[in-house]
Amino acid sequence: MKPFEPLQGKLSTEIIESFQIVWDHLGLPGSWWTGKERIGIASEVRQSNPRKLWEKVGELENYDKDSGEILSPYVKAVVRIVANETSNIDQQIYDEIINTIGDDKYAELAAVVTQVVAIDHLCDALGMEREPLPDPKEGDPRLERPGGLVDGVAFLPTFTADNLPHVAVSLSLAQADNARRMLLVRAMYSGSSFGEMIWEHRNLTRPQIELVAARTSALNECFY
Repeated sequence: MKPFEPLQGKLSTEIIESFQIVWDHLGLPGSWWTGKERIGIASEVRQSNPRKLWEKVGELENYDKDSGEILSPYVKAVVRIVANETSNIDQQIYDEIINTIGDDKYAELAAVVTQVVAIDHLCDALGMEREPLPDPKEGDPRLERPGGLVDGVAFLPTFTADNLPHVAVSLSLAQADNARRMLLVRAMYSGSSFGEMIWEHRNLTRPQIELVAARTSALNECFY
């Protein structure tokens, strides 16, 4: 059985197929993390979410940057911040992270987190079991950094935001994973109807969907 087949009949084919594409690539070596490390990141997301309100990461400098595990305690703490405390990521915390692991690794880590969180939360909302994480594949990271990046759009270097919302390019340093992240956004949010003011392909109307999106962003203290 293919991943997410139990969701057939509950979600559109477009959404299920976008989930399957994410899962097909989740355990593969990325640009800067191995397959084992990427699954380690996804596993840490699940272990830290949901969490109790008083569970905070605290100062990153208190976490060991080296260990014999797949991910160091420091990287696990960064995963938990991205997954659960994004409103706390200011310039100081960002600088601390990239000075330790580099902007390339941070971008890919954040892109993996956002994919897993979106899929898991929808499964939770539907009362469905979360899909088992795929097995990691062997191989080395590609060590690829896209060209044409600019500063000033977000904390990270990004592609230019010409005619695009900034959130669409905020993780473009991790080009492949950002593309899959935006595939999820397209499938779960607008489909092919983003430019239309009246939507007939969703159970909620466009104003209702935008109200939910705005309220969710406010509760999460979304940067954008």
